[in-house]
Amino acid sequence: MQSSQARYSKSFFFSILLHGMALFALIVSFDFNSAMPVLENSAKNTEIINARVVNTLPLPLKISPLPDKPLVTPAAVKPLLLQPAKEKSIAILNKKQKQQQNKIAEQLLSDIKKETNQRKKITKQKAIAAAFEKEMKQLSARSLQQQTQQEKKHLSGARVQEVRGEVNKYKALILQTISQNWLIPKTVDKSLRTELLIRVAPGGMILTVEILKSSGDDILDRSARTAVLKSSPLPVPSDPDAFEIFRQFVLKVKPENILNSSSWES
Repeated sequence: MQSSQARYSKSFFFSILLHGMALFALIVSFDFNSAMPVLENSAKNTEIINARVVNTLPLPLKISPLPDKPLVTPAAVKPLLLQPAKEKSIAILNKKQKQQQNKIAEQLLSDIKKETNQRKKITKQKAIAAAFEKEMKQLSARSLQQQTQQEKKHLSGARVQEVRGEVNKYKALILQTISQNWLIPKTVDKSLRTELLIRVAPGGMILTVEILKSSGDDILDRSARTAVLKSSPLPVPSDPDAFEIFRQFVLKVKPENILNSSSWES
């Protein structure tokens, strides 16, 4: 039974193979381009229309070439993006220049203000010096007047002569003492004269020495004042009436005639 089934399978296989080969040969031999008859069921004369199979594939589209565009060079590109940065840089530069100009102006105003203040200070100092000099002159005039009044008040007659002699004696001693302590600079004009206001305590201790009238040479003025201070205590009379003349007096000193009695102003 198995052998009969095998034979049946082989026969069936060969049969299918033969039919397939016949169908393949038929397909290969068929002319798809040949005209095919068309039959029309009509009472009129039958017309045969020859038809041909046309390839139905779509025709290729014709693509027109795009026109050539000119090449864009770097020089033709406008720096649109760089323009804001450039304007910003210019604005920053202008701002810095303005700040620098403001700084220079402020410095100039500061210098002008300093110079103005300095001039005001100098003017004020000169005014103070002038006022001081005026006050000292007035003080000197009052001092001389008081000396004269005191001398007239306390002295009379023979007593006046006695006291005057005592005063003249101590004037010479005071001038001599000061001349010994005066180191006169070699470069100064020895014809110049300095006026000094001297205040003395009982016993000859010098209280103050002020320059009433300058010689015009600061070196000479300082040297004369220093000589008076070095001479303290001055030789003064013990007589109270005579001492009143020396309590406050004006001394005019000149290098060429320091020992001249005319150097003393009474």
